[in-house]
Amino acid sequence: MITTVTLSPCLDKTVKTPKLDLDSMNRVEQVSLDIGGKGINVSRALTRLNVLNRAVGFNFDGGDKIPETLEDEWVVCRFTDCPGSLRTNLKIMETELGRTVEINESNPEVAPEKIEELKALVAESAKDSEYLVLAGSVPKGVGADIYRQLGEIASTKVILDAQGELLSEGLKAHPFMIKPNQFELETIVGKISSEEEIIAAARKLIAEYGVQLVLVSRGADGAVIVSESEHYSHPAVKVPVRSTSGAGDSMVAGAILALTKQKPLETVLKYAVTAAAGAISHDGTTFCGIDEFEELLKK
Repeated sequence: MITTVTLSPCLDKTVKTPKLDLDSMNRVEQVSLDIGGKGINVSRALTRLNVLNRAVGFNFDGGDKIPETLEDEWVVCRFTDCPGSLRTNLKIMETELGRTVEINESNPEVAPEKIEELKALVAESAKDSEYLVLAGSVPKGVGADIYRQLGEIASTKVILDAQGELLSEGLKAHPFMIKPNQFELETIVGKISSEEEIIAAARKLIAEYGVQLVLVSRGADGAVIVSESEHYSHPAVKVPVRSTSGAGDSMVAGAILALTKQKPLETVLKYAVTAAAGAISHDGTTFCGIDEFEELLKK
């Protein structure tokens, strides 16, 4: 069993337009509306890859579609309900330029008693989980040390995908793996300009915090994975880019699939890159199934 934690769920609204004109009306070619939040995305991607998992976290008013969609997709879910309206994230894709503009809302403030309820839920869920995935932003009222707290109470291996202070604080709980993109890594180690500097920064975090794996996504440049004694890089799989939403979360799911199969580190990276490619080849926040994954893996 894998457990994912989403503290700031959302609805992802993706609209496609040829080119965004800031001074006149823009016509939309296509609209997609999907449930979102990084942990939820990882759960949906894992299920498509035939990995048993559950999704836990916060939910808000207007979020009925979240458990309904997850249950329809055979994801076990348990959420702590909180008052206030669920946020919507708008993603505007310019199809002529291959560029995406993201406009993200914030969720309402969460009361202290709801945070304690969530901690108990995570602690209970971690007991039978091989991996606990802590991913994404947090709503108002939740401290930047929340992932450190959840990592410390978890009785299993933690995979952390966050940025800024959430990442730097979460590292103090000694997660098994972190999955920053290059920008997120730079927020805690400073500017990086080469693959060699990524490897050096990852090794520094491994030595300082006891992290076993650092998986760094680099967009069109692929990804790098680093352990104490090994490192590998892999280019991005060439597929038509239909949406970048959920690509990093699919990368986490692909890595978990390989880890549960006890694959070597190089294969963990290949699975991660392949799953990410499967996501970006679909519209909206959509994930590739196991058959598509296996076909892409051959590339």
